[in-house]
Amino acid sequence: MQSPRRISRRRFVERVIWLPALAAWTGPARGAAGKGSVRFGLIADVHQDVMPDGVERVSAFVEAMHQAGVDFILQLGDFCQPHPRNRPFLEAWRRFDGPRYHVLGNHDMDGGYRREQTVEVYGMPGMHYTFDAGPIRGIVLDGNEPGGRVGGYARYVGPAQQAWLRRQLAEADRPAVLFIHQPFDGDRGDCLENAAEVRAILEAAQRRRPGSVVAVFAGHAHLDFMREVGGIPYFEINSASYWWLENPAARRESFPPEVHRTHPHLRSVVAWRDPLWAVVTVDLERNELRLEGRRSTWIGPDPWERGEKTAWTKAELHPWISDRRIALPGA
Repeated sequence: MQSPRRISRRRFVERVIWLPALAAWTGPARGAAGKGSVRFGLIADVHQDVMPDGVERVSAFVEAMHQAGVDFILQLGDFCQPHPRNRPFLEAWRRFDGPRYHVLGNHDMDGGYRREQTVEVYGMPGMHYTFDAGPIRGIVLDGNEPGGRVGGYARYVGPAQQAWLRRQLAEADRPAVLFIHQPFDGDRGDCLENAAEVRAILEAAQRRRPGSVVAVFAGHAHLDFMREVGGIPYFEINSASYWWLENPAARRESFPPEVHRTHPHLRSVVAWRDPLWAVVTVDLERNELRLEGRRSTWIGPDPWERGEKTAWTKAELHPWISDRRIALPGA
């Protein structure tokens, strides 16, 4: 009996046989030039440098993705610092037998590292880049560029990267799926500082050629929701690991004392017992996107029982990723 991974590779080859026809893709109907599907695994905000079990969490994800037979995997940032102590964590990620992609998160440069160093250690082709996967083009953005006005961690996509994004959307020979760490579905404090500017680029491409943008996937906020803005679906993929407590008075130790001694930031989080991830299917035959999430439970009392103060409600803040099914934009 063939392994799930080999079955997936065969399916992937079958899917890409029709790729030469994509040169004729012009948009809304997709027609013969836009048929097929691709399935991929997403994980966000593992925070290896906070969690005591990051290796176990990413290992469970990789094994599950092998079993699911996905075509590629992608992590949405806040993965790990490029420190030598994190080699076992990166080795666990690299055990996936297929294409693996990274997004830069703001915490991936903690400890005084530069973006260039993290890119090199992760083996990324650049801070922002594209890749092709069957019927879609993946566009990875970097929301950590200098140029914004707000202090703290950068939340900005600069003019050069914006111009690059316009070109990628204009020249793409297939629909695009975008991946970024910081969301830009709104103008909240956890979104890109220039979120409206970046949304405008996507909306202009969608008006020019309906169906150009399939969806946007982000992490960063450690929440679970989907919003449509300007005719484009924006997915917030929940953290693989925890909620960071915004109220210092709610912080406490919920792991054994010896674990807290080696992981001092743990008292500031409410962790979920099991790692979270999502499997996404973009099906151009049926003109739909399907997201299969994963559920867990809190370790110890939930945030509100601890005295957390946040504007987010239990509808968005919880230890799971919701299943979703939507029609593709421009379908």
